[in-house]
Amino acid sequence: MRGPVRAAGATTRPIWTLAALWILVTVVTLVIGPMGGPSLERAISTMLVYLVAVVGLYSFVGNSGVFSFGHVGFIAIGAYSTAAFRIPAATKAALFPGLPDVTLGMVPATIAGGAIAMLAGAVIALVVCRFEGLAAALATFAFLSIIFMVASNLKSVTGGQTGLFGIPLTTTPESALPWALGAIAVVWAFGESRLCLRLRATREDEVAARSIGIGVVRERVVAFTISAFFCGVAGGLMAQYLGTFNSQAFYLDLTLLTIAMLVVGGARSLSGAVVGTIFLSLVREWLRTMEGGFAIGPVSVSAHPGLQNFGMAVALLLVLLFIPSGLTRGKELGDLLAAPVRSIRSRRIQPVVELTDEEGGTR
Repeated sequence: MRGPVRAAGATTRPIWTLAALWILVTVVTLVIGPMGGPSLERAISTMLVYLVAVVGLYSFVGNSGVFSFGHVGFIAIGAYSTAAFRIPAATKAALFPGLPDVTLGMVPATIAGGAIAMLAGAVIALVVCRFEGLAAALATFAFLSIIFMVASNLKSVTGGQTGLFGIPLTTTPESALPWALGAIAVVWAFGESRLCLRLRATREDEVAARSIGIGVVRERVVAFTISAFFCGVAGGLMAQYLGTFNSQAFYLDLTLLTIAMLVVGGARSLSGAVVGTIFLSLVREWLRTMEGGFAIGPVSVSAHPGLQNFGMAVALLLVLLFIPSGLTRGKELGDLLAAPVRSIRSRRIQPVVELTDEEGGTR
């Protein structure tokens, strides 16, 4: 029996997508970032953190077609877990007695945060992945609400409403870039696997997929677990960027932002997750600078607090109105880059068509 066949029109060189995404993220981080001063560099740091989270969210939502409002819960688990291993021992002993005595470096602590989130994701997936449509979305939101309530009240471990502090600030554009590139590579490789192709089949037509023997639940559980790991990693990076945080940092605002980044870019492609994150991150930074007031020639505009949220809402509405499938229209950058090449080749090759009449002659 043959393995899954790629959809017609898919690029014969899917590695182009990975290369294009790596180049795009690297250029934005190392070339554009330093051009804007410290403010833009901070925006690039948060962009890379969001990128890891949104790519993780895509690995489940984009491939399965099942929406999730609860992945920020895994970001919270990763953030608190990483912080538990990064806060100095003296601070933990004096203020957070429920935290472990072990202190780790940035890389092992971030991996530990992702691993703990992945374990939580594997357990939650066994329940969530059995639901469909709105029921699955509500189940994930219930999980997020549980995480929020626990983090808000478990003072000895999470600091309660006060939160955790004293976390070393080690997330910079240079330190976060390898994590973002690694997340893109792993999720791209997963997307090229047979398991993910079967998962996409369930996204397109679940009944037909079940009829040919595709196990819907198993494929979704694997994707959900992978997505939980990268959301946990993003939480660890965020904790080491903020230095101090409480449960409010991982609730509705972040949920809506990550979903908006995925939808604006195009929820059905990895390129959409990356492009949407970069686009909205840069738009947010530009709007943030506009909030403080600006001048265009002789015209001066005073400060307008709230302009950032208003502008983000307008940008989201415009994209949904004019490009419902997202900025990438659900396509990968590899396909978009290969399209001109295929067009040139098709023009060079002119097929010769012979018409045969009823008597067998050639016209």
